Amino acid sequence: MAFEIQISPLFDFEKVRLIDTEMGVAIEIITKGALMNSWQVLSQNKTLHLIDGNEFGNGWGLYEQNGFKGAKMAPFACRLEEGQYVHEGDKYSIEKFYFDKHAIHGIVYDALYTIQSTQTDEQGAYVILKYAYLGTDQGYPYHFHLQIKWHLQKNNKVSVETILTNDAEATIPIMDGWHPYFKLGGLINDCSLYFNSKGKVIFNNQLLPTGQMMEDFTYNTPTKINTTTLDNCFLLDPANHECIVENEQLKLVVQAGLNYPYLQLYIPPHRKSIAIENLSGAPNCFNNKMGLLYMKPHENLVFKTSYQVFIKL
Repeated sequence: MAFEIQISPLFDFEKVRLIDTEMGVAIEIITKGALMNSWQVLSQNKTLHLIDGNEFGNGWGLYEQNGFKGAKMAPFACRLEEGQYVHEGDKYSIEKFYFDKHAIHGIVYDALYTIQSTQTDEQGAYVILKYAYLGTDQGYPYHFHLQIKWHLQKNNKVSVETILTNDAEATIPIMDGWHPYFKLGGLINDCSLYFNSKGKVIFNNQLLPTGQMMEDFTYNTPTKINTTTLDNCFLLDPANHECIVENEQLKLVVQAGLNYPYLQLYIPPHRKSIAIENLSGAPNCFNNKMGLLYMKPHENLVFKTSYQVFIKL
């Protein structure tokens, strides 16, 4: 069979490798955080590494300080102003991780998932992970659970589906997102960027949305990034949810399949990778309501995105 799965222990979590043995493609999923930490493809007998991942040789370590690479962000993503929000007249304060004075990247990015099932066939290999959040942070006392399916498919394609279920007996506010960093070899400066924007979210000097949008069609045609600084959020055109980054060697297509209308882009100072973050709402949406979702008791929400790389050389 063309696909196989390898599972190995790694400290208090596990590493799951989904492998296309015929094409020399493999992704590495970490059960702590349910994140994709590696994506390898073979080109001209050379292994290309497409993910700017984490070093877990000594365990979870300094994951947060190293940029939350690959994080599953829920029940909020990016920044939450001073970690506070009001829901149905009650004020809540998040206890989890803060950067400066704002809570960031949710409260399940370091959750320990269990492997629910795995499967291989001629078309691909997948793993389904599951985690139940039991309201342990007083700033988000609502129970919910996550089911995440990572699927390696033919033609260098990776898809990820999240099913989020409200286990509370109340309506809850929800936002979902991913925080992967991609490498295409060399500097991101040499890549072109393309996506169809319906507007850019206006941030204040603390990178918090003001609640307003502005026109920005810079990348509605493929445009070389050069030395542009990016730490911005865009609303995607509903007719086209693709984001494409490419250089002379590789073309990466990120396709927001379901319930990810916002796109956050960030280039770190070393400029060797780019974070392409599919989001269900804008940063701080618990307060500004931009894309904020509300889930009724026992309701499910499904979020989908996919990543595919095309080798040019």
